[in-house]
Amino acid sequence: MSASFHPTRGHQLWTPSEQEAFRAVVAVDAEMRAMSTTSANGGYMIPLTLDPAILLTNSGSINPLRELATVKQTMTNKWTGVTSAGAASEWKAEAAQAADGSPTLGNPSIDVHLGDSFVPYSYEVGQDAVDFLAELSTVLTDSAEQLQATAFTTGTGSGQPQGIITGLAGTASEINAAVAESFTAADLYAPQNALPARFSNGASWQTHIAIGNLARQFETTSGSHEFPELREVPAHILGKRWYENSNMDSAFNPAETANNYVALYGDVAKAFYIVDRVGSTLELIPNLVGANQRPTGQRGALLFFRTGSEVVVPEAIRMLDIPTTA
Repeated sequence: MSASFHPTRGHQLWTPSEQEAFRAVVAVDAEMRAMSTTSANGGYMIPLTLDPAILLTNSGSINPLRELATVKQTMTNKWTGVTSAGAASEWKAEAAQAADGSPTLGNPSIDVHLGDSFVPYSYEVGQDAVDFLAELSTVLTDSAEQLQATAFTTGTGSGQPQGIITGLAGTASEINAAVAESFTAADLYAPQNALPARFSNGASWQTHIAIGNLARQFETTSGSHEFPELREVPAHILGKRWYENSNMDSAFNPAETANNYVALYGDVAKAFYIVDRVGSTLELIPNLVGANQRPTGQRGALLFFRTGSEVVVPEAIRMLDIPTTA
């Protein structure tokens, strides 16, 4: 057997160039195996990357009412105001007695209601999760905002704020669609025509985006868009700003008996008041206990707040209803 093929010491007989070539092949093979992300070939050495930010996946909402309404603050459980249709003036003959033009006053009051959001969590999560409390406060705040947005639109007013839709339903501010169980371009002219002049300068529109998209499709007899300005940014209808309110009705079903409040038009700042009791609070409850009053190994984060809302001047706004009957 030739020495260069000896099974145990043949490598000792390699020339320097052969030895260098062998070392290069071994190095390349080791490098290739180190670059693998599989568990056995280096994957175990790759650190886990976890973004501690909590990503919200709920539907959320877009609601302009807190932006458009008049927002008051109170240190008590109720806000009280005064409304008036105004004093009366007259044309008077010479030396005739002046008429009594005293205004009739109203006295609206708005109660604030308690809302809260509570999340229990274990000691371990509180110790191990990065920036846990900061992220949790974001989740709690979002929850409170969603609760308020719904109440400001459709709240019953009993144990919760009165929504603007609730406050206008059944009043003279409600306008029905021109054609039963349908939505046409003419239906958007009617609320604007019916709004008193006093409230025209500050007027704006609100609809669900699905209703806004229906209006974007309206065409004249010549085929042009009925409301081209609704496609602009910011969007307008008949010269007045349009806002998306995702808590309003998004559709109407002629097969059901229902009221479908699809559009609001008017001066929201004069019509609708939101009252906040000063001081929303986020508290840490250091120890939760079980039924036997022993610690459960949990803490709690509690966000609570007090707010109310109500339509105080319904004359300042008009609401389009498309009533349907099964």
